[in-house]
Amino acid sequence: MRKFRISAWFILVSILFMACKKEDSLPVMSSLILVNAVPGSAKLVINLNGTTPGWGYSYSGAAYINYGVFEPGNKLTTFELEQPLGLFQYPDTTATSKPLFDLQLQLKKGSINSLFLTGTVDHPDHLLVTDVPPFHNQRDSTFGIRFANLSYQSKPVSIYLIDDGVQKEVDELAYKQVTGYMNYPALAQTGDYKFEFRDKETQKVLATYEFSAVNQGAMNRWRYRNFTLALKGLPGAIDAAQAQSPFLIDNY
Repeated sequence: MRKFRISAWFILVSILFMACKKEDSLPVMSSLILVNAVPGSAKLVINLNGTTPGWGYSYSGAAYINYGVFEPGNKLTTFELEQPLGLFQYPDTTATSKPLFDLQLQLKKGSINSLFLTGTVDHPDHLLVTDVPPFHNQRDSTFGIRFANLSYQSKPVSIYLIDDGVQKEVDELAYKQVTGYMNYPALAQTGDYKFEFRDKETQKVLATYEFSAVNQGAMNRWRYRNFTLALKGLPGAIDAAQAQSPFLIDNY
């Protein structure tokens, strides 16, 4: 009887060990948001094999990201901890083409990542940010906003909330800096939120963005979600397509 109990216990422990080992070996997905803030760039075609197309890969049918526009296709998932990423300016996607970005991203298992592509076509730059967006409890009716300065080589900016007065939200945000998330109410009586990016030194308004219909009931775009409000473009640019302007990124 004793031998039977020992054998049964051994079998149970073995099963649990194998189950844990199997669970540890299961692949864990990480998320990656791509943000194109490179003024003057054409649409950037995504190659998750790096610079070499994989079997059956077609650049003409591949996903791409546009400058200053955030779309569902900007959100990717991967099981790789070392993720190669090539981004080519379309239609410059031949076998001999040089990518605008040729990156080897180091990702943590199960992490939430944002890759901010900035700089210029001649001097591309990037910033990888890993964080956990806040959870918004249903009874709180809030949403989160973080701020990013993606305006290439811009001077530090301040960010103000214009709402029955002026309230400074961020004192100083240098180029390639990103704040943490800040929570804002989205209640039935909440008004719109208008934010201004200002040159910290001169207080000149560089760009404005308004979160409207924050108090909407059904189909509320903002409530319980998280966003990044970024400043993109080139300081002093006359061309409207490259001038400093706001850029909203839908996180999670």
